[in-house]
Amino acid sequence: MSKVLKTTKFAGIFITDADPKWRPSQAWLFEATRMVTSRIFAQTMIQNGAKKEAETNTVHKSAIISQVSKVFGALFDETSPQFSIPWIVDLLVQLQDLADIGYGYHIPRESRIVRLVEGWGRIAGGLPLELSEHREEGIEKVLGGTLGRLVKFSDNFAPHDQYTEHSKVFRWMSQSVDTQYSDLYEQLPEKGSNRPPEKKTEYYNPKYQRARTRRDRWQNKLPDQSFVVARTIGLPAHYYVFIPTQEENSKAWFDLTHEEARNWILLAEKQAGATNHIYESSKDNFTTFLLPDMLPAAWVIAILSCASTVVRAENNGWIVEVQKEARELTEILLGSANILLI
Repeated sequence: MSKVLKTTKFAGIFITDADPKWRPSQAWLFEATRMVTSRIFAQTMIQNGAKKEAETNTVHKSAIISQVSKVFGALFDETSPQFSIPWIVDLLVQLQDLADIGYGYHIPRESRIVRLVEGWGRIAGGLPLELSEHREEGIEKVLGGTLGRLVKFSDNFAPHDQYTEHSKVFRWMSQSVDTQYSDLYEQLPEKGSNRPPEKKTEYYNPKYQRARTRRDRWQNKLPDQSFVVARTIGLPAHYYVFIPTQEENSKAWFDLTHEEARNWILLAEKQAGATNHIYESSKDNFTTFLLPDMLPAAWVIAILSCASTVVRAENNGWIVEVQKEARELTEILLGSANILLI
């Protein structure tokens, strides 16, 4: 008879010797961390409910780390980058499964289905999968080995779409270039800004023919484009867009946040047909690649959700490992960000 270990007070996490090939994975540790966080949060709610004075129900990151290490630490190497519990908590916040309240405090976010692209989505939220309160109608398959818990929708999912959350990636992919331009234009400040210092500014030229990556398209000369994204040289960089205004034959400079600049660059690349190449390596049923930190947050969330393992890159970005079943969606998401794996 095989032995089964049911971890104390954590009904959803089982470890058994029935499968001698079982090894802890980052996706498994994600679920364990969701379970621990949910339990501590529930205990906090009960304790605060018994008090006369109202208190905010939150869980401190240090408590999550300590409890996960105490309950599950013997099963994995905490010094390994992929099993770093602080890193796991940070990733759960980045994927919007946990909410960062500030000063190191977090709360589990609500269970929900997030639509990423046509036919694919993810089960988001701070509860472990078996306790998640998401709607199950129209879900054909769950890829449990993915950090974001990817789901494949059935052909008859449309009637249930009204209950899903649509990611910005999904909305972007369903819009025309003109609509994308109008949406970004409406988010610009009411007043323009002064032109950035010419000798200390780089301009993004998506039509630069010899470039295969985004960093190679930053040039010293203002290109002749319908709109141009610019940044100042040095840290911290300041971002601008040079764009036609509603006044006839007039253009103006507008300040951008770094996130807004990334959206404008996506649009500029899409209009120009520019593609960024990223090298991949494949082994067994997994593909590994370096995802640079150059995309809007919605794309980063969607792509990291596809991963089986994510660790920080030494310089910039993330090293992402994707299993075979999630490869199709990963390529679609990368393609929507003008990226091609080679």
